Amino acid sequence: MNAAEEAAVLKKTAWRLIPFLFLLYIVSYIDRTNVGFAALQMNHEIGLTHAMYGLGAGIFFIGMLPFEVPSNLMMVRFGARVWLARIMIVWGLVTLATSLITGPNSFYVVRFLLGISEAGFFPGVLFYLTFWFPREHRTQIIARFMISLPIAAAIGGPVSSLILQCFDGVAGIPGWRWLFVVEGIPAVLLGFVTWRVLLERPTQARWLTPAQRDALQAKIDREQAEDRANGDSHSAAHVFKTLFDWRTLVVTFTGVCFVIGFYGAGFWLPQIIKTFHVTTLQVGLLSALPNLLGAIAMLVWARRCRSRMMQLSDVIYPLLLACVAFVVAAYNLDQPVIAMSGFCVAMIGLYACMPAYWSLPTMFFSGTAAAAALAFVNAVSNLGGFFGPTIIGWLTQTTGSFKLAIATMGGFVLVGAIALLLLLPAYQRHRDMTRARTVAA
Repeated sequence: MNAAEEAAVLKKTAWRLIPFLFLLYIVSYIDRTNVGFAALQMNHEIGLTHAMYGLGAGIFFIGMLPFEVPSNLMMVRFGARVWLARIMIVWGLVTLATSLITGPNSFYVVRFLLGISEAGFFPGVLFYLTFWFPREHRTQIIARFMISLPIAAAIGGPVSSLILQCFDGVAGIPGWRWLFVVEGIPAVLLGFVTWRVLLERPTQARWLTPAQRDALQAKIDREQAEDRANGDSHSAAHVFKTLFDWRTLVVTFTGVCFVIGFYGAGFWLPQIIKTFHVTTLQVGLLSALPNLLGAIAMLVWARRCRSRMMQLSDVIYPLLLACVAFVVAAYNLDQPVIAMSGFCVAMIGLYACMPAYWSLPTMFFSGTAAAAALAFVNAVSNLGGFFGPTIIGWLTQTTGSFKLAIATMGGFVLVGAIALLLLLPAYQRHRDMTRARTVAA
């Protein structure tokens, strides 16, 4: 296959796979974050303070942490079709169960269980994409998949607000309980659809000709053979070595820092916007704006990365932008227009860096090592999803204002950007090896 033929095959493959995976991740993200909108009614009804809500929102990620890597390795054993379907059905059932909580303790339990049940989904999808797309195309493909994240947040805000408003009191049940029922059912249904329709490898792709299937599979197989020749192994020792490789640890530390900002803002933004004295529906609409702008930024920045070899600055510069924007928002909360502009720019920075950031593990590792690294980075980085909401809740309750809490989010993002500078030597070696392979080809 020449370059033009390969591009055509991958374009056709992307159109077959990405929209469905896009839909699955939209449902995943809405189910993990809809608690931010439920809190507008739920906190008062079941007696949650700011600190309690922050802890419960974040404890989801504590449940997820120990199961991310085992889940990804189980997907290697059982296949993406079965394993991703299992994840979706279970997390959908737990989301439905969230409608039954009665107080802080039951809130903590279901959030913890939701984290366990959803563990492995995101890194599993990223690893699944490596079965279909060669290395040089993955940043752009990951961007197309990850655009579902801001789209999910943009859709989830208005939809959740409408459910809260329209279903409140139906059958004598509060709107926030209906929210978990209405948004939990799609995950269960899509889990069964996934089990029926998801394909494992290019050799199963009926939309490609036999020659195209063989050529694409051959290229993926060659890359995996190179990985094995370079030391890729399924052994526990090799996986352990990958997890504690210094490059994995640096990428993970940066992930923790920017996820603190991302989920800290994500879980609390509806309540922050509510302080601007707007209606519940307006909260949903305004919360969608930073995510819509983030979606555009993600696509534009990923295209920029694809037009040339990806650089570490493609992650660092957007993080620095987000840091400044968080500080601007924090010190202008009494001026809604400026504060919302700050949140919009912060989310633009955080979303823009994601495709390049999630390409870093597959830049340094591949095969089983890449699967383990992606799962580890996602699992430990998501600790930021625990610390972010928890820190905001504690600081807000302690100071009586969101100002210091939001500024602290910016500080964590800055530290994460600085940490990536440690990867410069490893990045230089990777760039030189890639150029050498290109010349040899």
